[in-house]
Amino acid sequence: MKRPLLALACLAAFAPPAIALAGESGGSLQWANGAAFATEYVWRGQSLTDGKPAIIGELKLNHDSGAYAGIWAGNLDLGPGTDTSAEIDYFLGWAKRIGQLYVNAGYLYRQRPSDILSLDFQEVTIFASYDFGVARVGAGSYYAWDYFQGGNSTYNYANVGVPLGKPRGVQVSAVVAAGHHDFSNRAIGDYSNVDLRLVAQHKSWSYSIGYSDTDIDPGRSGLLTRNQSDARWRAQALVMF
Repeated sequence: MKRPLLALACLAAFAPPAIALAGESGGSLQWANGAAFATEYVWRGQSLTDGKPAIIGELKLNHDSGAYAGIWAGNLDLGPGTDTSAEIDYFLGWAKRIGQLYVNAGYLYRQRPSDILSLDFQEVTIFASYDFGVARVGAGSYYAWDYFQGGNSTYNYANVGVPLGKPRGVQVSAVVAAGHHDFSNRAIGDYSNVDLRLVAQHKSWSYSIGYSDTDIDPGRSGLLTRNQSDARWRAQALVMF
């Protein structure tokens, strides 16, 4: 599917690059929209903008029951010969906080328009975290049955967020995350990644500085972005509205 017509009529992403939840009260439905500027778009340890800056936006509609749907979009550069410059993710799911426990399950359609290659794929995901006060610990998984490079893929990850204080009313926290990407197409090559971030939040704004690395060997990996998966620093500014 190079330029599919999607049946989803909904307006994120589960990804990371992640735009956080925020809401505008108005009954049983609330909007949670955001926009971000980043020095680059790093996804599971891979730079998907070839080391260049990224502009990201998300529209999300939440229901009091926990159901949600939305659309996430950002610029993209997967390298020469891919003929794609954007990613558009359509998603829906259910998320709920029960005391200190948070759970989230959903579906995504990742669209990367190209006239040369079929780069789209779908994922289902589940995530759970628990807030212990001194730290929030979470773990989750993504599964794609039609990964664009062939076969299926599973990405399992865990993260720990630790609040560091609130100087001058700015909430500062540290986040450590690690994941492993497994592919049934052995020509791609499995890999692991780690991500460290320092996040500062004030009102509707959030700023972060992050460092990521992978164990990808460009000489042996079959990933399209194998040459953009080394250790790198990045920064991001996010606003919710």
